[in-house]
Amino acid sequence: MSGTDRDTLVALARWAVICEAVDEQLTPAERGRLVSELACRVHRDADGVQMRVTTRTIYRWLAVWRAGGFEALKPARRRDAGMPRTDAQIVELAVALRREAPARSAAHIAEIIARTRDVEVSARTLQRIFVDRGLERARLEGRHRAFGRFEAVACGELWTADGWDGPALAELHGRHAQLFSFLDDHSRLIAHGAFYPDVGEWSFQRCLREAIIRRGLPKVLYIDNGAAQTSLQLKLICARLGIRIIHSKPYRPQGRGKKERHYRTVAEQFGLEVGIAGVQTLEQLNRYLAAWVEQVYHRRTHRGTGQTPLERWMDGPSTLRPTPAPDVLAQAFLWTATRTVTVTRSVSLHGNTYDVDPELVGRRVELRYDPTDLTVIGVWHHDQQVGVAAPAEIRRHVDPKLKHLELPEPGPPTGVAYLDALVADHTEQLRGQLTYRRLDHDQEQPR
Repeated sequence: MSGTDRDTLVALARWAVICEAVDEQLTPAERGRLVSELACRVHRDADGVQMRVTTRTIYRWLAVWRAGGFEALKPARRRDAGMPRTDAQIVELAVALRREAPARSAAHIAEIIARTRDVEVSARTLQRIFVDRGLERARLEGRHRAFGRFEAVACGELWTADGWDGPALAELHGRHAQLFSFLDDHSRLIAHGAFYPDVGEWSFQRCLREAIIRRGLPKVLYIDNGAAQTSLQLKLICARLGIRIIHSKPYRPQGRGKKERHYRTVAEQFGLEVGIAGVQTLEQLNRYLAAWVEQVYHRRTHRGTGQTPLERWMDGPSTLRPTPAPDVLAQAFLWTATRTVTVTRSVSLHGNTYDVDPELVGRRVELRYDPTDLTVIGVWHHDQQVGVAAPAEIRRHVDPKLKHLELPEPGPPTGVAYLDALVADHTEQLRGQLTYRRLDHDQEQPR
């Protein structure tokens, strides 16, 4: 996301540090242990530089997040001009102190230097020096990070997402349709899945949004390292919704086993029937997919769990949060870009020109917009909306990343017996029912 406001990048880096600790189900003792563990880890700042964060700072960020959400994590305006560079002798002293006792924290070493040499040095600066020289405490003490558990303990705790190269379609001029889907790790239920004309970030985000609308908000997304999954727009969306992102390590497929097994099932069963049917349109392909998922996949006993995905989803424990109100969800999925208002009180975006409040001339503002409609642009300054950008010259109506926004018209039915029978059964089941709902003893919770 070119031109992203630095305060937003800082807030994303801070969210990446605290996102595990915001879980409301943690007891104070559990949160304390987790915060201590987070303070021992190496994180990345807004520039991608490795850093460590003290427990005090983590608790402070948690407090501001609870008070004001993602926007509150943006830094306040600083009045100082920065710190001078650390003297080479002080650096070597700090290194020697760490080597002497690896358990010493950067803050403790900074305090030792201040008392014995009467020199103030930033603990964060020392953290970066230690990382650059391979002197992290975990490495020196021979500690290793443990991998997470194999299966999530509750529905909504972990969703895994990936893409799959689907059949070539005539209406896509021979290109392959691309399947995105979100698999609930505990139940193996598909929160939502659909074929799209490309693997762009907008396709992935559309699938995520529909999954949230249908099932609620998960705690964690475990996703690959493709462009659609690593975009800053996606990071912003998940940060606004309080969803933690974990990326799989390159060449480390251990965590993606369930998803890869699911796509093998899709290929061997659904893909085979689609090939026989000769499906040529996205609309027909997605109609068949929805029927197959709900009538076959969700109702077949899973060998690993001994239950069908639907049974495990309905009966198992859940950490899902309710789907946000439509306006809140829409705001969360807005894309952003940062621009400086010109002397003609205008800003440009993707070749379009917009007029803004004259009071904003010379200031950096954040533009928030639906990528499918570049005629409506919200203008934000210092985390507050200060109006809308009035279109002055519109050359492009959608974001250029949306190469295949308009889906082609559906083609004629194929008359394939198996898939059409699934669609008929699925249509019958959905009469008078829009989504699955889980009935609790005290209340009804959408799942």
